[in-house]
Amino acid sequence: MEREAHMTRPLRVGIISAKWGAMGHLPAWRLIPDVEVTAMCTSRQETAEAAVAQHGIARPFWDFEAMCADPDIDIIDVGSSPILRESMVAAAIRAGKHVVNNMPFATSGKAADRLAALQQDAGVVGGAASSLAGLPHLALMKEMIEAGEIGEVFQIDAAFQLSFFLEIMPGFPYLWFGKAGLGVSVTRNHGSHILHALRYLNGPISSVVARMETQLKSWNIPGEGPRAAETDDTCHALLGFANGAMGSMRTSWTAADSPGFTLDVFGSKGRLKLDALLYPSVSTAKLYASTGPISMVPTGSEVIVPDRLLSVAGRRVEPSAADMMNGGQTLSLARVFESVVAEIRGTGQAMPNFARAAEIQRLIDALYASHAARAWIDV
Repeated sequence: MEREAHMTRPLRVGIISAKWGAMGHLPAWRLIPDVEVTAMCTSRQETAEAAVAQHGIARPFWDFEAMCADPDIDIIDVGSSPILRESMVAAAIRAGKHVVNNMPFATSGKAADRLAALQQDAGVVGGAASSLAGLPHLALMKEMIEAGEIGEVFQIDAAFQLSFFLEIMPGFPYLWFGKAGLGVSVTRNHGSHILHALRYLNGPISSVVARMETQLKSWNIPGEGPRAAETDDTCHALLGFANGAMGSMRTSWTAADSPGFTLDVFGSKGRLKLDALLYPSVSTAKLYASTGPISMVPTGSEVIVPDRLLSVAGRRVEPSAADMMNGGQTLSLARVFESVVAEIRGTGQAMPNFARAAEIQRLIDALYASHAARAWIDV
């Protein structure tokens, strides 16, 4: 009965992990009509009550199982660390909730497959919050590729380079990214987003070879001093696509000058290039295309993203100063969340969904297996 009821009333969302939820996911959910964020869950009563008071949300929780069991909540958005999320996502699915899970999706391919199978068996909708996958510029690139504007795709090169940990600012909230065993690393975090983008643009990836390193051996923590870094901070990989195209990805969070994100697609008739400072967002990303006669010098010109891709529910979303506090991700995340809502309402398909996220997690496992074997790995 509850599943039928939420088809006619606003969908109610509960967010686990207030800090990131408030910064990024909360404003994205609030862009979607007929959706209400009604609850927020943290690990402690005092932080949960403070979070809902700050953001004008009705109900605080400090027990995720209680939130998952609540019959007045339809969607659970799980934003804690990867090592904790599997049990939270599983609890939500078993309670009959639709779920949005974050990146990295899981701690391993096997864990990701378990979640995807559980979601499929339960008949609920599952989405993966890859903001890069929701970037409007990426959607336009896919449209242009499918329209044949650059011909057959021969190669795709992606790089995501930031300097987060070269000089750590006081109060930086992600120092736990350097601790082993929590399911995080530059390969798992940035690599997941890159692979989602490449898979979306050009189909399945069938083989990989990779090398990961911890090049900055310790982080200088303000007020504390050096702390050993236990996770990889740099990854270089070559990729083989099932359709025969070749690819590469490079990522680091100890890259001086933080050049940001680039994605180059080379085809038989032209080239597409996406550039973005820091995190790729509607504020920072620019798309260039070279689709005319083949030239011996670069001839690309900027392509303007149409309003229909910069909109949620038909309304154009303008970047705001507050949005830049979370890397400008609000519109991209809202586009992903909108697809989840569309599948719940029976008018579309969640993308990325759990099946796609599990596929990407298996690719992450393959990158690490390749590093260990010093060899190509077939996926």
